Amino acid sequence: MSFKTYKQSKLQHAEELKLTIVEAAAKILQEQGPEAVTIRKVAEKMECSTKIIYNLFTNKDGLIKLLYLDGCKILSSSFQSVNRQDNMESCLRALCEAYWDFSRNYSSYYQLMFGGAFTEFKPEEESIHATTTALEQFILVIKEAMEAGLILEKDPLQVVRVIWASLHGVIHLYLGGHIENLQTAKALYDKSVSNLIQTYLQSSNE
Repeated sequence: MSFKTYKQSKLQHAEELKLTIVEAAAKILQEQGPEAVTIRKVAEKMECSTKIIYNLFTNKDGLIKLLYLDGCKILSSSFQSVNRQDNMESCLRALCEAYWDFSRNYSSYYQLMFGGAFTEFKPEEESIHATTTALEQFILVIKEAMEAGLILEKDPLQVVRVIWASLHGVIHLYLGGHIENLQTAKALYDKSVSNLIQTYLQSSNE
């Protein structure tokens, strides 16, 4: 019969409590936006003292880091849910569409992760690694395109980063109010996707 020591039980309880607090913070993030995520508001949501949260996370950055990792999991799931298609162009378009949908459906997570919503928060190595892991499905598709001779570049991660940076630029401009409406932003996004795909896939035929 297995059992846990007091120390083990206490640690397990602490981890479970941390997850619950992160869920509460995520709810505030999605419903009210990044600016509403404060230790005080999370404590109010949890009906506990701010001291409990500080004891578990040390500071606000500790909580934001877990929200960042949570966002990476959502982005990863978004890419993984894309149905694989035989046509490489269609597959790349579907992945780019999934990224757009993530920025729209989880805009607060997007702003936290890529929009500088928390200026004091700087992603650490673990967070950067989680971002790369989230992009893994995209990287895999680019690798397959390279192996099939459809893309002549040698570094799949670099290709993904170029695509990512270009698409992020459109989204960031829209979120920052520099593109007047959603329809214009989406049209510009789709045009950017087409240009990127054309550039990379045509390079193999030159």
